[in-house]
Amino acid sequence: MVIFFADILTPSDIRLHVLYVFPLAAIAIHCEHVVRTAAGALLSILCQLFTFHEHGLSAGSMATDLSVMLASMLLIIVLGRSVRASYLKLARLAERDPLTGLLNRRGFDSRADGEIARQARHGGVFSVIVLDLDGFKQLNDSLGHQGGDHALKVVADAIAGITRGSDIVGRLGGDEFVVLMPHTSAESGAKVCATLADDIAEKTMQAGCPTTASIGFVAFDRSPGSVSRALELADHAMYINKSERRMCRAPTYGAVERAAAVPSAPGP
Repeated sequence: MVIFFADILTPSDIRLHVLYVFPLAAIAIHCEHVVRTAAGALLSILCQLFTFHEHGLSAGSMATDLSVMLASMLLIIVLGRSVRASYLKLARLAERDPLTGLLNRRGFDSRADGEIARQARHGGVFSVIVLDLDGFKQLNDSLGHQGGDHALKVVADAIAGITRGSDIVGRLGGDEFVVLMPHTSAESGAKVCATLADDIAEKTMQAGCPTTASIGFVAFDRSPGSVSRALELADHAMYINKSERRMCRAPTYGAVERAAAVPSAPGP
């Protein structure tokens, strides 16, 4: 509106309508919805048409200015949306694991921070599941790195197949994966882990890269304070699973409800 009033108050021989491209470019780049960009363009057109009328421009001058205005606005919108699409693509690549398409550690930490902050404000419970593959080095040695990569993709697909859209799924690195499940109690988390262990054993067997997974989880009824603390506790639960291969009762430590590891499915 500042541009509109400035354009109205300046003499007709001083053309300020070119300045409308700057707020329009900002809208095109930063607004998620194209409708808002279209609304901004329409408002700019209406403001400029009113200015042309107030300045008493001839029909020829008005047609010329309107043509230039529309062409420049269309160009800036196309360029702005292109810049936005390129930025979002790069941002997505920066937080995704290129092999599995899951979140990488950076992407997972960013999303998990948001869930921990939400819980700190509103309460509730969430569970964090951590798993790694048993004998993954031997699998790589026997099938080669291509076979190992295939196994990781199969495991990623198995995890994606039983998780919800609201869950945060990532590959921490190597053969270690993590799932944060909002609004998921210890009981529900245990069921997910058991199903996941069975699915991984079955699907990797079918894919010709048989392996099993050691899985542990922690259910938090209060904020753990940080993502690293949540992962530390889930890691501990996973290593209980890896070493003992049996179900454990879940003791409660202060504000953290720890559900110990779920046994892996039997190996092939």
